Amino acid sequence: MTSSDESLVYRYEDVLRAIGHFIDQHDLQDVVILQTDEGILLRGYRRPRPGDPTPTSFVNRIFTNEEIARIHEQAKQRRGTGSKLLQ
Repeated sequence: MTSSDESLVYRYEDVLRAIGHFIDQHDLQDVVILQTDEGILLRGYRRPRPGDPTPTSFVNRIFTNEEIARIHEQAKQRRGTGSKLLQ
């Protein structure tokens, strides 16, 4: 992935973890993730919430390379120092 003529390299584990957080936040299911020249394409369905009259909705989202850089940094900050179980 490139941005502003600068090569950005991320481990897929980090990118998928960050995008997985988005999936969890938006309660998505049946997702497809594709890498494109523009960034990462995410497609899936938002689960209906109990009592919500809105039917399941389709989500189509492209994460640009710049957004991936930002959410990657946010993910690192969320991780903190690790599980208290392992300390």
